Amino acid sequence: MNVKQAIRSFSVWSGIGLGTAAMYWSALPVFIATAPVDPRRRFGHWWAQRWGRMILRLNNRWASEVHDPENVPTDRPVVMISNHQGMGDIMMAFCLDLHFKWISKRANFFVPFMGWFMFHAGYIPLKRGDKKSVAECMEKAREYIRGGVSVLFFPEGTRSHDGVVKPFKKGAFQLAIETQCDILPCGISGTLDALPKGTWLFSDEYTTMKILVGKPIPTKGLTLGDLDALIERCRDEVIRLKDRLDGVEEPRLRAVG
Repeated sequence: MNVKQAIRSFSVWSGIGLGTAAMYWSALPVFIATAPVDPRRRFGHWWAQRWGRMILRLNNRWASEVHDPENVPTDRPVVMISNHQGMGDIMMAFCLDLHFKWISKRANFFVPFMGWFMFHAGYIPLKRGDKKSVAECMEKAREYIRGGVSVLFFPEGTRSHDGVVKPFKKGAFQLAIETQCDILPCGISGTLDALPKGTWLFSDEYTTMKILVGKPIPTKGLTLGDLDALIERCRDEVIRLKDRLDGVEEPRLRAVG
């Protein structure tokens, strides 16, 4: 282990922990006061966006870029999808001016301060492999969409350890068809290198994390019979967007791990 890397990583994690605790306690009175009149938890999400951007600034080896944010619809909710490489993915999504709720494993909601933050922001817990939890998760997502709030999915279901976009699960696309809601594809790059899966050490290399927003994909008129074709189209588009960020000339549309 590189001692300097370990010391710097410990310092960054300490800053994240202290910053998260400070931001949580400072906002808690507002969370409590606004809960009865803010069922969509807009303030909670707005504050979470501030939190995410704070974390991006804590590591002097990180930079972030947002490409084509004008593709984010401002007049309707969307089902937002993205590839999933690392913890930085949600931070990059927070850089978009979009009120959304995202789905995260239930265990994350019990993490001190961060998990409590997620609860107050109205994000959606999911216990993997639990049918009741999956049904409750999807019903909550439907409620948000019908209430005008976008929902973010990482349809691979887990982080990719090598950056290759894995096959997509069906939930996000079933939701989009059922609600006739547009799908907003995004590609994310650089987050895998910022904090590789399975280690607490931040890379010593300078890393630029990027998000590229694609054009909305309509689902109006589609039925569940179109589900497989929609999943394939959306996965191809996410890979194309990621490849653009990575400078790949020929998109690797069928690449799977």
